[in-house]
Amino acid sequence: MKNIIKYLFMGSFLLTILSCQSDDYQGPIPYPTLMETAEDAGLTTLVSAVRAVPGLEAALQDQMGITVFAPTNDAFANALTAFKAKDLNELVVKIGGVQNLQTVLGFHVVPAVAFSKNLNSSNVFTTLANQTLTVNVTPGSVTVVDAAGNTSRVIQADVQIENGVVHVIDRVLLPKIDLPKPTLVEAATSAGLTTLLSAVTAVDGLANSLLSANAITVFAPTNEAFAAALQVFKVTNLNDLVTKIGGVKNLEKVLGFHVVPAVAFSKDLAATNTFTTLSGQNIVVTKSGNTVSVRDPLGRVSQVVAADIAIKNGVVHVLNGVMLPQIELPTIVEAATAANLTVLLQAVTAANLGAPLLNAEAITVFAPTNQAFTNLLTALKVNSLQELIATLGAPAVAKVLQFHVVPAVAFSFDLKEGAQSVPTLAGEMLTVTKTGSNVTVTDKAGKTWKVVTANVAIENGVVHVIDGVLLPTL
Repeated sequence: MKNIIKYLFMGSFLLTILSCQSDDYQGPIPYPTLMETAEDAGLTTLVSAVRAVPGLEAALQDQMGITVFAPTNDAFANALTAFKAKDLNELVVKIGGVQNLQTVLGFHVVPAVAFSKNLNSSNVFTTLANQTLTVNVTPGSVTVVDAAGNTSRVIQADVQIENGVVHVIDRVLLPKIDLPKPTLVEAATSAGLTTLLSAVTAVDGLANSLLSANAITVFAPTNEAFAAALQVFKVTNLNDLVTKIGGVKNLEKVLGFHVVPAVAFSKDLAATNTFTTLSGQNIVVTKSGNTVSVRDPLGRVSQVVAADIAIKNGVVHVLNGVMLPQIELPTIVEAATAANLTVLLQAVTAANLGAPLLNAEAITVFAPTNQAFTNLLTALKVNSLQELIATLGAPAVAKVLQFHVVPAVAFSFDLKEGAQSVPTLAGEMLTVTKTGSNVTVTDKAGKTWKVVTANVAIENGVVHVIDGVLLPTL
């Protein structure tokens, strides 16, 4: 009886011990979720990217088994730099929106579990983006090759998660996605074509016209091409170049001469192609192998140095030269008429100087205003130009007019600072003084007059309007 009681007591004691052990036992510790693992590893940009796609976090969590190639924050920072984005939000815009972001993130996830020990030397996996990536294994190294051929390294392998495994990589993998095409302005900015952008901006409304055009091919000169054009025209900046070619209207014609209102990638070109540009003039584009050249009406040839930059409404080919169309500049008579210099025109006609001025090879004309002639008539106490001619004589009036003409082209920015003597058609020297942006002219009588309107380009030179009549030795 005592033994039975003893055995009952021992059994009760053992049951008590087993009962206590059962209460303390928790089972195996669960692995963290993907997002918990990413947060613990400091992969904050990856976490933000996943959460930027509605429903993606839950979808990944619901997968039965996944292998995630998880980019570091530095990998995402490098991607921002590559896409010229300042943050994740701007990167999403650059790659074409949230849908493309989902494709990129899905390209990092394989719907199966692959620890490094399970890998062969070369492995091709189909990802959640329905595109394949290649994983290569060599002793001490695991690398992943994306759709663009870029290679990333696994820098931390086999981080087990609740429904699979994570391998941390040093680069963002890129699938095949349709990236949004840049605008012309964005493409030019990206290519560093700053002078071209300045030129386009200088013409009111031109940028908007090009951006809104249905289809264009742009032959875009490099900064070096514009610098060479500045040297040809003997100017130091774009503003002076615009002045020499006759103003913004002609700048628009030059820029329009670089734009064809149709889309022509290099693969679309025949050996010889003639295109009508927005300026209404033709260019000839030739293709020989991989070399594409463009010839303007004056026979100058430039080469395409970077072809087929796709933009939203066409294509850009970067050019190593500035092409020049035929530009129309006014004659001296047309310029004087436009400036309402009627008395000067009457004087030139009376002195029979019209033809010599029109036919001169290169001239700079200091053209007096009507008021300047009125002041001279008053000073000489005569009532009209005809009376002045009768008083001084036709040869003297001709000499006065020739004293206003220099047989060379001198825009205001061509002048040296300070006083300089220049020859005139009258055979006497004229003193021209430049002080900053101001120019004055001093005649043989010692009288100084101001240039009130400078740099009116004409066919064979330039006109500067002055507020007085210059007098030679009479």
